[in-house]
Amino acid sequence: MKPKKGKGLRIQTGELKGRVIPSPVTPEGKSNFTPAIIKKSLFDILESLQLQGRLNIQDSAFIDLFAGSGQMGIESLSRGFARAVFLELAWDRFESLKGVLEKLGKPHLVMRKDALRFHSGLNIPETSKVYFMDPPYSFWEKKTPKLKTVVDEIIQNEPGTAVIIIQSPEPLQWEDFTSRSFGRNTLNVRILV
Repeated sequence: MKPKKGKGLRIQTGELKGRVIPSPVTPEGKSNFTPAIIKKSLFDILESLQLQGRLNIQDSAFIDLFAGSGQMGIESLSRGFARAVFLELAWDRFESLKGVLEKLGKPHLVMRKDALRFHSGLNIPETSKVYFMDPPYSFWEKKTPKLKTVVDEIIQNEPGTAVIIIQSPEPLQWEDFTSRSFGRNTLNVRILV
């Protein structure tokens, strides 16, 4: 989804459909937003799991490990998730996200934390969770082993039902993940049920 200058990102569907989320830009002047086709596909996957009885969205937490603008977690709230959890390390994005979330009045937790270090021990009471991981694409060049470790630790320590969805520049060849590519973006999915 390409934001129009000064407009921000729009929620695609659900209770908050049409609401605009400010689109923060990094100090380098770069922005990395999840394209609309990826967002739609991700939530189609989750809706399919709900229809199959494998995931109850209304009782689930959506955990955005690299929140940025917060568009994915806010979209999850719009679509009926019980709560969204946002981890964002950059101070300006964290502050912007806090302000946006306070105005929405939806159940959330936003933390100024590094997802690479604080992905576990978040004490999230929902027994069903969706982990979304969309690190900056530059991370994949040098931090792939660390990103894999984060995912492995989530898998090992997750006591309940969980879905792990990773957006990456290329399909991941990780055990039990399935990949769907959309141009320069790929969704990699693993379901722990």
